[in-house]
Amino acid sequence: MVRYTDGSLEAREEQKAAQWSLDALAQAAKEAGIAVKRSQIRTILLREGVRWRRTHSWGTSDEKDARPKRVAVVSHYTDPPAGSTTICTDELGPVLPRSFPPAPGWSPNGHRIKAPLEYSRGLEKTWIYGALRVRDGKELTRCAPARNSTNYIELLKLIEADNPTGDIFIITDNLSSHNSLETRTWLAEHPRIHHVFIPKGACWLNLQEGWWRLFRRDAFAGQSFANPSEIDLARRVATAQLNHRAKPWVWGRPPKTRRHYRRLFSYRI
Repeated sequence: MVRYTDGSLEAREEQKAAQWSLDALAQAAKEAGIAVKRSQIRTILLREGVRWRRTHSWGTSDEKDARPKRVAVVSHYTDPPAGSTTICTDELGPVLPRSFPPAPGWSPNGHRIKAPLEYSRGLEKTWIYGALRVRDGKELTRCAPARNSTNYIELLKLIEADNPTGDIFIITDNLSSHNSLETRTWLAEHPRIHHVFIPKGACWLNLQEGWWRLFRRDAFAGQSFANPSEIDLARRVATAQLNHRAKPWVWGRPPKTRRHYRRLFSYRI
């Protein structure tokens, strides 16, 4: 069944395509006995202003109060309250230990024996908690066997100890452990720490996501781990290296360099 809503087509039959494409529409027309080509369908839909596939932007959120939340988050990046500290937190994982069997070596006739493709994944899941201090780029990380309120509170304790003065504003998402009764009870006893939640579906507002990209490159690229201890060692080494060359995180795109404008001018000429 085809349903037309908001200028787009929706697929509602369980046995058909999950969403309409030009190929799916051409196949449905063929099954209905209509001789029409894919290009003809596209021309007709464009002429009528009908979209055959729904589009979703990861830069927007469907929350009703998304705009006030976004303004609150960006204001803490660009103009934080005097004497306060802005921290971005998030969890990465689970990171699973993987153990590969040794290569079997060479066959008697001189051919390399291929190693089996199967490998075992351990049950020892490891979550990595991270907290990025925006003003200087310093990162706090810790490993935990689970993602829950208890381990999140332990991260908040590290943040509080590392920032002994002033209010602390935590930029984080709406994970259940971030707003659970246990977490809210602990926060009531530590009034210096305040949560600033990002809108649902707007993880790009959390600068910690950008730091995770650097961390995965330095800690996990090309690595395999036999146990959680090796994961924790890689975490500590990568965090120390990134903190050694840390710089303040500035919200927004950097200004264009003079070289960029020269190359753009030359290209247009």
